[in-house]
Amino acid sequence: MTAEGTARSDRTPPRDRAVSRFVIVALVLPLLLTVVSVVVQLLLMPSMPDPVATHWGPGGAPNGFGSAWVSPVLTVVLGLLLPGLIAITVLPGLRRGHRGAAYRLLGAMALALAVLAAVLMTWTYAMQAGLASAKDGPSATVPLIVSFAASVLAGFAGWFLQPKQEEAGAASLPSAPVALAPGERAVWMQTTTSSRPAVIAITAAVLLTAALTIWIAFTGEARAAWILGIVTVILIAAAASTLSFNLRVDDTGLTVTSVVGIPRFHVPLADITAARATTVTPMADFGGWGIRYLPGRFGVVLRTGPAIEVARTSGRLFVVTAPDAATGAALLTAFADRATSTESPEKEVRS
Repeated sequence: MTAEGTARSDRTPPRDRAVSRFVIVALVLPLLLTVVSVVVQLLLMPSMPDPVATHWGPGGAPNGFGSAWVSPVLTVVLGLLLPGLIAITVLPGLRRGHRGAAYRLLGAMALALAVLAAVLMTWTYAMQAGLASAKDGPSATVPLIVSFAASVLAGFAGWFLQPKQEEAGAASLPSAPVALAPGERAVWMQTTTSSRPAVIAITAAVLLTAALTIWIAFTGEARAAWILGIVTVILIAAAASTLSFNLRVDDTGLTVTSVVGIPRFHVPLADITAARATTVTPMADFGGWGIRYLPGRFGVVLRTGPAIEVARTSGRLFVVTAPDAATGAALLTAFADRATSTESPEKEVRS
C-alpha cells in the first residue's frame, strides 16, 4: 500500500504554480488593496469638504474639484476593473497551458496599477479631511511621487511572486502538398477574427474609456475630457480596423486586409523563401494580440491556434493566424516553388 502510494507520488508531475500565483498577484491582492482603500475613503467621507479636490496643477496646488465620490469610484476603476480586464485576457491562455514572460509581466502590471490607485487616491483624499475648503489643501507632489515609486516596487514584487515561465516553441502543423500545373490558377481565401475573450476585453476597454471621458467632462477640466475623448475615438478606430482580417493566397503572394480596408499587408511571391503552417500563442509568442512587431518578425495575431508563417528574403518572419492555415501555407509554397522554377531557366540563359 505504501509502495503504491510512493510510486504514484513519484509519477505525479510537480504542480504548476503559474495560474495560482497569477490569480493571487493580478486578482486577489488588487481586490484586497482596493477594498481597504475604498473603505478608508468611505469612512473619511463625512469629514471631507464639499467639493473635494480631484485635480492638482503642475505646482501641486488643487485646480480641479468635484464630488467626494470621484476618488472612490476612480479607485475601483484603476485598482480593480483594469486588473480584472488583464486577468480576463490572460487567464484563459494560462489555464490552457500557455506560458511566457508576457503573462508574468501582465500579472505584475495588474498589481502595480492597484497599488498606484490605492496609495494615490487614498492619500490625496485623506489629506483633505477636516478642511473647510479643498482650495486650502496641501500639494499632491509627494503623494504622486510616493505612489508611483510604490507601484514600481509592487510591479517588481508581482514579477518575483510568480514562477518563471518557459515559452513553448511553436509546433508545425501537417501540410498536404498542393500540385499546380503550369499556368493553373488557384486561390485560397479565409477570414480571421479575434477570439471572443479578446472582443469582450477590447469592447470593455472602449466602453470604460468612453465612460471615464463622460465622467471627467462633468467633474474635471475640459482639457482632460478632450484628451480622453480623442483617445476613445482612436480606440474605436483601432478596434474596428484590427478585430477581423480577410486573407488571400494567390499567384501574387499573401495578402492580409482589414475588413474596413486598412491596414493592408502584402507579401509578394518574390519575397518568400518558405511558408509553413504553425501554431501561435499570442501572449507567449508576440506579447499580445493584434498587429504585433518583435525584432525579426511581424504578425497579425488575433487568436490562439493555427497560423501561416512566411520566411521573407530579408530573414524576417511574417505571421498571420488563420483557419485552415495548412492549406493556405501549402498553396503559397506551391506558388512560390512554381515562380522559382519559372525564373530558373531565364537565369541559366543569362549566365
